[in-house]
Amino acid sequence: MYQIHNPKVSVIITCYNYGEFLNAAIYSCLSSTFDDIEIIVVNDGSTDPYTLEVFDKLNYKNLRVIHQKNKGLPAARNTGIQSALGKYILPVDADDLINPILIEKEYKILEERPDIGFVTHWTQAFGTEDYIWSVPPFNVKTLLERNIVCVTSLFRKRAWADAGGYNEQMNEGFEDWDFWVSLAQQGWLGYTLEEILFYYRRHGDTMLTGALRKYQYLHNRIRNNHLELYEKYGL
Repeated sequence: MYQIHNPKVSVIITCYNYGEFLNAAIYSCLSSTFDDIEIIVVNDGSTDPYTLEVFDKLNYKNLRVIHQKNKGLPAARNTGIQSALGKYILPVDADDLINPILIEKEYKILEERPDIGFVTHWTQAFGTEDYIWSVPPFNVKTLLERNIVCVTSLFRKRAWADAGGYNEQMNEGFEDWDFWVSLAQQGWLGYTLEEILFYYRRHGDTMLTGALRKYQYLHNRIRNNHLELYEKYGL
């Protein structure tokens, strides 16, 4: 039941055959202390019968579903963001969860700091693994060397437009790292909250698992995509 309004934040949930987790992801966003949001779920060509059944039964306030042929994760995110009404965007994968205060805290920083393009945080892994990913304060040079920004971080839709969106050629992994570098290349700074605001579900052989096996190859692709910025920092 979608009610047209002008939300301050658009949550973009991308889903490919992850129907078993989708409702939990949506509920974690609807449980936010910040409620001026819309949720856009992008079905990126799911084929799993259970997932398709879940999509048929979705019925939440201020939630829209976009169905498309399978185009890959970065393209699915772009599809959702293109139709988003919010000033700020929060990408969420269908198998993950957010802390109820994530949006409220990060929205406040973006409202107060016009020089900041995106706000990130620490991450708690759960499921088959249990660890905390505690990243250092944001620094462009460190970002070029290793990813220090969580995929689910609040950013300005304007910054996304400045960067030309997610690079849809980065469909083998690390598309989020490439995106944060794109924002930095456009002059947008990041900000890191040193607290756990995101819950990353670990289960089986995921896209990240495959990306880590090709780490050097994908990092080289990111460097080639942003060669001028890397050379500026002597990398």
